[in-house]
Amino acid sequence: MSTENNPRMFDSVEALLQEHAEIQEQMADPETHNDQALARRLGRRYAQLNGVVEAHKRWKRLQGDLAAASEMAEEDADFAAEVPELQTAMEEASERLLRMLIPRDENDARDAIVEIKGGAGGDEAAIFAYDLLRMYSRYADAKGWKTELLAATPSEAAWVQGRSDCGQGALERSG
Repeated sequence: MSTENNPRMFDSVEALLQEHAEIQEQMADPETHNDQALARRLGRRYAQLNGVVEAHKRWKRLQGDLAAASEMAEEDADFAAEVPELQTAMEEASERLLRMLIPRDENDARDAIVEIKGGAGGDEAAIFAYDLLRMYSRYADAKGWKTELLAATPSEAAWVQGRSDCGQGALERSG
C-alpha cells in the first residue's frame, strides 16, 4: 500500500507521537509514581505507543533511504539495485504501521474464562461439549496460550460435562 497515493494516511501518527512524548515526560516526574494507579495506567499506554513509535521511525528511515537511493540510482548501479528492495521494505513498513494504528480493545490482553456445558441432550450433548472443549484447547495451544482446568464433571459418554478454561487472549483474535 503506497503512502504516495494518500499522504494523509498517517496523519494520526503525529498525535500518537506527541502523546508518547507527553507520557514519557509524565513518567519521568517523581510525583507521578506517588499515584500507583496513574503510574500503572501511564506505563501501559506508553508500552502500547512504543510499537507505533518504533514502526514510525522505521517507516521514516526507509522513506529517506528510498529517496536517497532513487536520487543516486542515476549515477550508480549499486544504488539502482537497492531501490526495489527499499520499495518492498517501505511497503512492508507502511503496512505494519497501518496495522499498529488500528485501535486495540483494552480487553485484548486479559484472560478469558470459557465455560462449556453439555446442557440438555444427554450423552450426545456431553460428547459435543467434550469435542468443543478439545477444539478450544487445541486452538489455545496453537496460539501459545496457557489453559487451566478449573472444574470438571465426569460423564459416562464423555470425559467431562462442564469445564471452565482460562486462556490468554480472546478466542476471536486471529493475530
